[in-house]
Amino acid sequence: MTDTRTRILDLAEKLTQTKGFKEFSYLDLAADIGVKSSSIHYHFKAKADLALALVKRHRYRLDEVYARFDRDLVTPQERLRAVLAHFKEYIVDDRICMCGMMAAEFESINPGVRRELVHYFRDFQDWLAKQFSQLGHANPPTVGLQFLSALEGSLLLVRLEGDASVVDHALDGFVTR
Repeated sequence: MTDTRTRILDLAEKLTQTKGFKEFSYLDLAADIGVKSSSIHYHFKAKADLALALVKRHRYRLDEVYARFDRDLVTPQERLRAVLAHFKEYIVDDRICMCGMMAAEFESINPGVRRELVHYFRDFQDWLAKQFSQLGHANPPTVGLQFLSALEGSLLLVRLEGDASVVDHALDGFVTR
């Protein structure tokens, strides 16, 4: 069984990905986990602390995913397909990228969380730029930004349209080169 802190983070991540970070409270978390709200406050004094912990954990996990892709997959095309498959897993549970959701709620998150989100997206863009550099693109950072933008946008459109193929259509040209 996982510890309470991990259970809180897991549930908060799921709620952020499905409802938005500002759409749930500590009372919601406590009720779903089966603890008192004071237990939530014990681990995360304020909701901003919870948000920061979520983004840091997400960054760490994705850094591990990218490192595994770099280690285990030979070509940049394989790595790009793998990152697409990773993000497409969100669709199965009607979720979207947690950091994308938090970024959309920019005005309601504190500056420390914003900074961590900026680092998350820069790290992702840098990894993507490395892939596009290996593919021989003339401007890998720009193509990485375009890929990231298309990915995040297509995940939102999937929720609106209910059509998971939107992701493939939006990103197909990036991977086939």
